[in-house]
Amino acid sequence: MARRRSIRAKRELTLLGKPKRARSGFNIFLSENFQQTEGNSPVAKLKKLFDTWQKMSASQKQPYLQLAQDDKVRYENEIKSWEAKMIELGREDLVRSRRQRLKKKPAETAKQTATA
Repeated sequence: MARRRSIRAKRELTLLGKPKRARSGFNIFLSENFQQTEGNSPVAKLKKLFDTWQKMSASQKQPYLQLAQDDKVRYENEIKSWEAKMIELGREDLVRSRRQRLKKKPAETAKQTATA
């Protein structure tokens, strides 16, 4: 039943137009090179691409990482506008809680007090 509830919740978010998460650099690399990669099965292609990604230098990965940063900015902008729209519609339950944002702060303050 919990699985059904989670599926329904995800479907509802999709229907309400929640933006998709930002893609990682590896994910972008995968989508660009998956079709050209040789392999018998999708799993074999993924393994081959993963090995290629691991062997790439930082300078070779840089374009994909830059695209990932751009996608992250896009996601942050879209999620802010979507959350504002949900608040306007009276669906505050769908907005990311402030508690999630505050979780990082106590850890950071603990580090600061430890170093002081």
